[in-house]
Amino acid sequence: MDVSGGLTREIRVTLDQERLRSYGLTVSGVLDRVRAENQDVAVGNVTSPSFEIVGKTAGKFRTVDDIRSVLLPVRGTRERVPLSEIARITDTHQEQRLWARLDGVPAVKLSVRKQPDANTVEVARRIGERLAHLAGSRFIPDDIHYEIVADQSFFIRSALRGVLNAALIGAALAMLVVLLFLGSLRKTFIIGLSIPLAVLATFVMMGMGRLTLNIMTLGGLALGVGLLIDNSIVMLENIFRHRQLGIADPEVAAHRGSAEVSSAVVASTLTNLAAVVPFLLISGLAALIFRELILTISFAIVASLATAMTLVPMLSAQLAKVERSSHLDRNPLVLGFNGALVRFTALYRRVAARAVRWRWAVLGAAFVSLFAVLALAGRMGYEFLPTVDDGNVGAYVRMPPGTSPERTNEVCLRLEQLVAGMPHVEHVFTTAGGFLWGGSTVSRGGRGSLSIQLVPASRRLEMPASRWVAALQSKIAGLGIPGAQIFVRPPRIRGLRTNVAGSDVAVSIQGDDMAELQRLGDQVQRRMRGVRGISGVELSTEEASPQLSIEIDRQRAADMGLDGAQVGQTIRTALDGSIVTRFTDANNEYDIRVRLPREAFTSPEDLGAIALFPGRDQPIYLRDIADVRLGTGPTTILRVNQNRQIRVTGDVDAQVASVGQVTSSVRAALSDLGLPEGYSLIYGGEEQAARENQRNLSIVTLLAIFLVFVVMAIQYESVTDPLAILFSIPLALVGVGLALWITGTPLSAPVLLGVILLAGIVVNNAILLVQYVEIARREHGRTLEQAVVEAGAVRLRPILMTTTTTVFGMLPLALGLGEGSEMMQPLAITVVGGLTVSTLLTLVVVPCAYLVVHRLADALRRVVVGGPRRDEAPEPEPAGSAGR
Repeated sequence: MDVSGGLTREIRVTLDQERLRSYGLTVSGVLDRVRAENQDVAVGNVTSPSFEIVGKTAGKFRTVDDIRSVLLPVRGTRERVPLSEIARITDTHQEQRLWARLDGVPAVKLSVRKQPDANTVEVARRIGERLAHLAGSRFIPDDIHYEIVADQSFFIRSALRGVLNAALIGAALAMLVVLLFLGSLRKTFIIGLSIPLAVLATFVMMGMGRLTLNIMTLGGLALGVGLLIDNSIVMLENIFRHRQLGIADPEVAAHRGSAEVSSAVVASTLTNLAAVVPFLLISGLAALIFRELILTISFAIVASLATAMTLVPMLSAQLAKVERSSHLDRNPLVLGFNGALVRFTALYRRVAARAVRWRWAVLGAAFVSLFAVLALAGRMGYEFLPTVDDGNVGAYVRMPPGTSPERTNEVCLRLEQLVAGMPHVEHVFTTAGGFLWGGSTVSRGGRGSLSIQLVPASRRLEMPASRWVAALQSKIAGLGIPGAQIFVRPPRIRGLRTNVAGSDVAVSIQGDDMAELQRLGDQVQRRMRGVRGISGVELSTEEASPQLSIEIDRQRAADMGLDGAQVGQTIRTALDGSIVTRFTDANNEYDIRVRLPREAFTSPEDLGAIALFPGRDQPIYLRDIADVRLGTGPTTILRVNQNRQIRVTGDVDAQVASVGQVTSSVRAALSDLGLPEGYSLIYGGEEQAARENQRNLSIVTLLAIFLVFVVMAIQYESVTDPLAILFSIPLALVGVGLALWITGTPLSAPVLLGVILLAGIVVNNAILLVQYVEIARREHGRTLEQAVVEAGAVRLRPILMTTTTTVFGMLPLALGLGEGSEMMQPLAITVVGGLTVSTLLTLVVVPCAYLVVHRLADALRRVVVGGPRRDEAPEPEPAGSAGR
């Protein structure tokens, strides 16, 4: 717990130089005397045969009057003069060089930091309760008003509530889809019961994995709510399909129906897991952020397999024995939907039959679409993570070097008035003349900042934080404050720094000569300010600060009995004061500062009048032994790998352009910048983090596709069927590109994570389709062309059901409903778009790919080993044999 800002009590002893001289006293003598008088000295023990007493002198100051009554010896006499004769002693506060205000009222900032293993929400709740208790008990006086200006738990609670609501809405939508497709309350109940049981099993595995409920884990559940019932839907639909084929015994139908699709369900689950497991093997920021989300989705997939293989067949067999019916299948809406689905199935048969005849043209059109979308994606912007709008906006003030704290405070007051007139402002916490960070206070005269808390995003839908920032920046530009650099930064994810510069865009100029680096930095800064979508362009260096240089003539000082330490101590006492000791009041201690009147020294010329050694007959002044000059101090030098650098940084307005688009524009603006030999530009910022993580995630995506292929090859004991199934993965990229382009979503780490998830999800439909092709050929004697068309028609209903439930389950997150959903929205958009389009294309393209792959494999086999063609219809197996 740290306290910053406010006024700190101080006992100030302001010396009078003329009186010091008249009494022949020295500054160092006064300091030594005050320090010596404020001591309690242990004097030893008084011992008798029956007891012992410890003794000490009571020399410490008990009151301010004790300080005033300190006696100072007068040189050459036996007289003593009290300190109050040569100084003004006041019980006051430290000189205020930093101001802290809340909504225009002077304030003190109390920062509370939790322990690493503590729960943020619980800690914040208890602090609020304790503050309320202190206020109710009058421990906090009535004239003291406290306000919670930064509460990380508020955004956490809002985000968790938003993600949880999205999960519940998604589950409800998925259940409505199931009800509409199945037209039975009994079947819907089976699917509905599998959701909470799978969620509970997921929670158990999360507990075993030491995961907590947070935005990522709940986001994983929200994303996986549609996946939770995919396996159950496939299992249930196939069981009742066997009932419709004439199997009267519910238990026999459950056994046969589940056995027929069990291999497909297991294969689809294993491919889902194979797609996400490689993500857990990489390092980097994206892996650190999304690891818990991936684990949660993996746990949900495993739980869904367990419920589909056990609960669904059992309930299907038992509930089918119930004779009562809800007659929901007679509802006009359900009848109309089923009629439309029958007509769509008939239409699909005709389209699929024609497509397999023109399979090479279909495959060619699919690849042309893929390349077109990839070219479109190349022009999209990119970023590492989407902006999270928690309403915490920062405005930063940088004044020219040498600006007084009072002048900076005036500028901050004008900004406060400007911000107060802006809409949606809840609180403004201002620091002028330095920084408050944790428990430390950094005094810097030309710096100031405003921490602006906007109302929750749900109450300003028409004004996102980035648009609010742009509006404020425009109004600040209209103030026209001379020499002031004021820039506003949008909300950022707290505690997360994606790059060294800490900004969206960063350009470093590397070289040897600081003057040349400064010149190039000014040019880069001017050019970057002209780029659309960038704001708050700042140079890492600033002009040299004015500095007083006091050059002591050592020979003259030595002749007068002075040395550098004495001179420096006296000057420090004159300007800033010397803390000689501490004053104890009850349980607190306060500084006793001895100084000369500040108002006597307002210019370099005034410093020459500082009396260094008034104890002589003639006073010695600083001008007698030193030259006081006004110069400039050194500037900040940034070194990276022992090389000097100047860095230009800026922030991106997400409403105008993405980080990638702004970075490309910056590169174009600096392309013709003439760099001397030995100087270079280094581009960093969020682009660097985005590119590194894109490279890592691209490798993971390729590895995921390879593992998916290996799992299917082991499952089918061949490579031809897995190769045909893999055609569904690039088809998903068509939907991803279209979805991102329509919604204006840039490429980011969540998007690439969505592609990884898609690699495992989209093959499920292809697995269902290909698995029934083998059944149609083996059990029903269909030719290869007939089998692929038949498989598409039979599996059309479960494919549409699983796709629709997954899409509707993720739809609330894709729409960005609720606070805190910004992190999940690109991922959900990616999965929804990719899965929707890939499903439609899979039903047409995968049969064509299946035929082509099998024809090529058969031709290769005949060339290598000889023999007849294998695409003729085989002899049907006896009815009722279990499919593999």
